[in-house]
Amino acid sequence: MKNHYVNWLITIFIISLTAWIISSSSEIKNIPYLFEITNKRCILVAILCMICYWLIDALIIQAIFSLFHLRLSCLSYLLIAMIGQYYNLITPFSSGGQPAQILKMTNDFKVNPSLATSVTINKFMVYHIVVTIFSLFLSVFKADFILQQSTLSKTFIYLGLTLNALGILAIFATCYNTYIAEQIISLFFRIIKNLPVGKKIRQEAVTRYIHEYRISLFAFLQNIKVLFYVSLLSLAQVFVYFSVTYFVYISLGLSKALFVDILAMQALLYIAVNFIPTPGNAGASEGGFYILFGLFFPSNILVYAIVLWRLIVYYFNLVASGCVVFIDYIFKRLQNSHKFSTP
Repeated sequence: MKNHYVNWLITIFIISLTAWIISSSSEIKNIPYLFEITNKRCILVAILCMICYWLIDALIIQAIFSLFHLRLSCLSYLLIAMIGQYYNLITPFSSGGQPAQILKMTNDFKVNPSLATSVTINKFMVYHIVVTIFSLFLSVFKADFILQQSTLSKTFIYLGLTLNALGILAIFATCYNTYIAEQIISLFFRIIKNLPVGKKIRQEAVTRYIHEYRISLFAFLQNIKVLFYVSLLSLAQVFVYFSVTYFVYISLGLSKALFVDILAMQALLYIAVNFIPTPGNAGASEGGFYILFGLFFPSNILVYAIVLWRLIVYYFNLVASGCVVFIDYIFKRLQNSHKFSTP
């Protein structure tokens, strides 16, 4: 709980600092006028893209569950997805989502911890590979965009490309190296054991879970049909997430840049800020957008575009997933109080 408050304090501080920097810009006075001329239908489509992002996330979890002959309700898959979204948004490196999902699956849905771990890691593994390959492809396809950037921007982009490529190598090493896999699973359980609900987990249980996890991991990798389906869903998820920026772009009456141009630049932005250790990449995302998308957005509306984009991809996501987590918390409290009050 203490770590939860610390994460929130860090998030609020970074958001406040970013808001102060944006509000001090001379362009901020144009926002009321720009809001009036903004195409609200395009913004609605951008919001629908985020909703599709959540739904696809739930479908991915369902697909991996089906491989192990586990079935939950559709709302349960969506709940697990939203819990992951919320804790990823408020923790550095988006590191809190997977442990929170594992706890939810094991405590409330009685899923074997090794299978719960397998679901989250397999999902992360496929998503990271897909988003990295997708971004690398667009980076090569639109390499001229990189050449037009400043030296500082190029440094962050190349560093991001290198780290993401190394991330893929690490994922493959995890899949086929028992020692690395064991260390990662042990790390997950060390994180969980620091939480109040994970205090009762014992080392012998962790060892057994690691063995069971390896079995489930290889079952996932050997099932080409499910692996391909999850990869397609992950690609669709990346596509709708990156598309939000395009709908923000055309909502402001801009049309010079092609859809693939905006998509490629968004991929470069993702690559550049993905490893910045702030909750939800707060601060880094806004700064990166300002630098990279200056090629497409006129300077007098660039700050407003940043505000619109972050309101949709971060704050809307944070509020919606936070509401889901809060409602789930209240529902569990009511269930527990009813259970203890029943004679």
